[in-house]
Amino acid sequence: MADPLATAIRREGEPTLAAVAISRDEIVDIKGFVEHLRGWIDEIVIVDDGSTDGTLEYLADCGFPVTVLHRRIEPEGGFAAQRNFGLDAAKSDWLVHMDIDERITPELAAEMRTAIRDTGKNGFKYRRLNYFLHRPFAAGGWQHWNEPQLGRAGAHRFVRPIHEKVEVDGGDAATGQLNAMMLHLNDDSFGERLRKNAGYSERTAREILATGKRIRAWHLIVMPLKRALSAYLWQGAWREGVRGLIFAIYTFGGTFNWYACAWDEQNRIGRATLEADLAKSWSNRDERNG
Repeated sequence: MADPLATAIRREGEPTLAAVAISRDEIVDIKGFVEHLRGWIDEIVIVDDGSTDGTLEYLADCGFPVTVLHRRIEPEGGFAAQRNFGLDAAKSDWLVHMDIDERITPELAAEMRTAIRDTGKNGFKYRRLNYFLHRPFAAGGWQHWNEPQLGRAGAHRFVRPIHEKVEVDGGDAATGQLNAMMLHLNDDSFGERLRKNAGYSERTAREILATGKRIRAWHLIVMPLKRALSAYLWQGAWREGVRGLIFAIYTFGGTFNWYACAWDEQNRIGRATLEADLAKSWSNRDERNG
């Protein structure tokens, strides 16, 4: 039986393939990311958002010609702008967009190499097997992920600041489907998962408010409960035992954070206004006591 990785190595005259990723403090995962691409990927481009944990030092000495672009993430463009920055810098014919904690299986690598020879397509979807608490977790809604993150250079673009998505020129008619799955290892600990959600919450809140929705008290209970019950019951997280229960409760808490941040932004009283109100109240008190 042929070795899939051998099949994934580029032959003379075939299109080139780059892995394009975004990073920030990825020292736990960066070595595995580079090593699993070594030998069959043609180019690695990483857009780094100010890593200080040794990620950049590793990339400088890893023995693979990685292109590192330094760009701080901006609220307006968010993750889409970061990914498009790397997209524009890559020199390969085709690009696969990744997170540093994702791994391309040998079978998917071979399938990608075959797919990009298809001159009639501008992109290809593939599915992803997510890990939660260190084990595969095909439940909770995560099992439905299927996005075209393999795209022809110049024929695709990312949109949306958070939960970014790829738009492929020509739409569905120009987008194929791969069968093998990407592995997404996700978080090294549940604490890391909580920290990520906290970082996403304010951006997600801005997306919610951008729809024109007015956040009411019932949103703070109904929306988290709806998503948690959906994840646990209808999306099958209950089958995963304790991990499924943790996932459902995490979903409730994470969704609550989104809507609490949105409510806070909607009803915010700026610090300058608070200071002025305090100064006014103290002045009125002094006048009454004077």
